[in-house]
Amino acid sequence: MASDQSQPPLIQITHVSRHYQAGDTVVKALDDVTLTINRGEFVAVMGQSGSGKSTLMNILGCLDTPTSGCFRVNGHNVADMTPDQLAALRLKTFGFVFQRYQLLAPLTARENVALPATYAHVPSEERLERAELLLDKLGLGERAGHKPGELSGGQQQRVSIARAMINGAEVILADEPTGALDSDSGKQVLALLKQLNEEGSTVILITHDAEVAKHADRQIEIRDGRIQADTAPAPTLDMPATTDAPTAFASVGLIESVVIALKALRFNWFRTALTLLGIIIGVGAVVAMMAIGEGGKQQVLNRIESMGTNLLLLRPGGGNTRSSGEMATLTVQDGEAVSRLPGVSYVAPERNSRATIRFGNRDYNGRIQGTTPDYIHVRDWGMARGVFFTQQDMDSMAPVIVIGQTVAEELFTNGEEPIGQYVFLKSAVYQVIGVLEAKGATSGGSDMDEMMLIPLSTGRVRVFGRDHLSTITIKVESTDQLDEVQASVERLMLQRHGREDFMVRNTASLIEAVGETQDTMTWLLGSVAAISLFVGGIGVMNIMLVSVSERRREIGLRMATGAKPGDILRQFNIEALVVCCFGGAVGLLLGVGVAWLLGQFNIAIAFSLLPPVLAFASAVLVGIVFGHAPARQASRLNPIDALAED
Repeated sequence: MASDQSQPPLIQITHVSRHYQAGDTVVKALDDVTLTINRGEFVAVMGQSGSGKSTLMNILGCLDTPTSGCFRVNGHNVADMTPDQLAALRLKTFGFVFQRYQLLAPLTARENVALPATYAHVPSEERLERAELLLDKLGLGERAGHKPGELSGGQQQRVSIARAMINGAEVILADEPTGALDSDSGKQVLALLKQLNEEGSTVILITHDAEVAKHADRQIEIRDGRIQADTAPAPTLDMPATTDAPTAFASVGLIESVVIALKALRFNWFRTALTLLGIIIGVGAVVAMMAIGEGGKQQVLNRIESMGTNLLLLRPGGGNTRSSGEMATLTVQDGEAVSRLPGVSYVAPERNSRATIRFGNRDYNGRIQGTTPDYIHVRDWGMARGVFFTQQDMDSMAPVIVIGQTVAEELFTNGEEPIGQYVFLKSAVYQVIGVLEAKGATSGGSDMDEMMLIPLSTGRVRVFGRDHLSTITIKVESTDQLDEVQASVERLMLQRHGREDFMVRNTASLIEAVGETQDTMTWLLGSVAAISLFVGGIGVMNIMLVSVSERRREIGLRMATGAKPGDILRQFNIEALVVCCFGGAVGLLLGVGVAWLLGQFNIAIAFSLLPPVLAFASAVLVGIVFGHAPARQASRLNPIDALAED
């Protein structure tokens, strides 16, 4: 086919050499080769094994660079191009047909043909439709949905030819395309190449077989890295480029990259499962351990709160008063006003002193306290036996008493039932109607079970003789509201009394100390679990390194068909990220499930949003950090070496 002399040669190499260092020996694969190939030619480069013909093809296809000399494509010096421009050149200018087909096993014939179009940003439906048409043209329309293992050698080679044509390549580089085929299949492949040439493609056929070379219009013989014969040498023209240098294509889109990653991961499902396992265990352990730690914290806080840590104590006397027990500044009306404040659950006015209680010939000196029925709610104090006094008892000033465990044990030593018995207190008779649950000692060492509780109205008349209160105990709805409610109480009391003749104390410092201690333990548990996530990350890196090693031919093929190093880097990064994201999601479910199961065995569990979010974010970070090194290694592979591997 005649060339257009107004354009620069399609391919022009001038004094090109390619030398390799093998120990102390320099191997001259190509030695001072000058060659011009014009558009529309059908050229056969023939030579025996080791003659340099494959090296020449690698340089022509921009898979390798010469040691010296000049290589131009469409008048543009290849040495001046960036790696991304070279990838664009391979994508749009060259189509490769390999001796061993180089089809990707996980993909169907249709998907293999459409592969180069992926990197040309052809939409999925369009490139698959184009692949169908090419396969139909080559007589493989009915086999489009079959994978390479289900096709014969001749069919696989035709799929390889269709792949070379998908982007409308100017040059078809066929490396021993008939070498692995029987004679009939070989003839079909050569006929296809001849047809492509007649349709306008430049075909460069690499072969060792002189009979195969005869199908070309021009035969070039190469031996020991030098051209020995050329049946129709094209004239060497030194013309400027008439087209712009190839423009690098943008990277493959995120969605497309994820689809590619999922296909690769699905094909190697066992390896993927091993990778997932480390991430799942790591994330699951973090979630479960943090839930256990948080549950333990809440359990401890609940126990402390049951002793009164969500309480405010309103007492008489100013801030500088050393003793306020007998100061008459608090009244029942103050308690009623406080009970109406937002955030207040219960209010228990209290008046107390010490007194001796007697039953029969036994007595006990304990703390007598007048209060209201809300006292047991304020103190979260349950009844061991009997009942607590009611509002009706308050209104009628009933002579009833509720005693603590210590008082009950001291007075009723012979197995008597305390409920219903009558005791003497302050020269008056009281009926025992209830016994409180044991509470033990306070943080200051006082025995809480020596309490003797009577209705406040009864105490004001029979015991104390005065109306003022010793304390107003306020139960706040939540410990988080302590400071806010305390401020409200102080404002109210200042408004009611007109001066600061009161004190408000809370136990937030105790809660804070306990919370900090438990937080430390929780994060300690989380850190131990995070170690397993780190180990899982190392597993991701190791498995991905193995994946890179196993998929070198795939990487080389993708680069030969137009993938940029950045595309390969992104693909393997996304594979690691997909594994870690999926493993993280499964790990979250596993961690929640394990924590829930432990909760069924009465182990304290509490879920919060932060630990799962941190665990999942850590899994994503593991994918990014530990997946980058294998991905970087993949992107730096030499496509020639990768494609040469068995």
